[in-house]
Amino acid sequence: MKNLVKLTSFGTILCPLFVVGTLAATAQVQPPQQQPGPISAPNVTLNIQRSSGTCPQTIGLWWFVLPYEGGAEHTVVADTREFADETKLVSSKNKRFVEFVSPLRSNYASCVGQTQGQEYTFYNVEFKNKKAYFRVDLRKSNVPSRLITYKSIVASRPYVRWAIAD
Repeated sequence: MKNLVKLTSFGTILCPLFVVGTLAATAQVQPPQQQPGPISAPNVTLNIQRSSGTCPQTIGLWWFVLPYEGGAEHTVVADTREFADETKLVSSKNKRFVEFVSPLRSNYASCVGQTQGQEYTFYNVEFKNKKAYFRVDLRKSNVPSRLITYKSIVASRPYVRWAIAD
């Protein structure tokens, strides 16, 4: 009986070790997760046509599209931080138009110009009166089912989400 107790105690200790060893041997090694890095550069660049003053040459947009059956959701963030420190959402109840205003830093305060003749006609930036106006305008589209679903300011930048459906 004494040998049976020793064997049982020995089995109680070894059984969990066997299970852990088996799991460790069959587990797949996962690569370590990367630490978050710096924000990547904008993926769309709009050229600025200067009329007068000192203007930035371009404005960058982070533009992401999430397609789904029958349409897509678009998210756009304008990189206004190159020429302005803050941005305000101009009152807008229209679901097809939104405007943001950013007071220009002193080195660009004389800028008068705008983005023009761009491939992305529903995104527009206009510089005048010591301010930059970023607009998302879906009204000119011949597709009636384009709507702005969310608008805000994120990290002092204009943030707009809009959707299109067939």
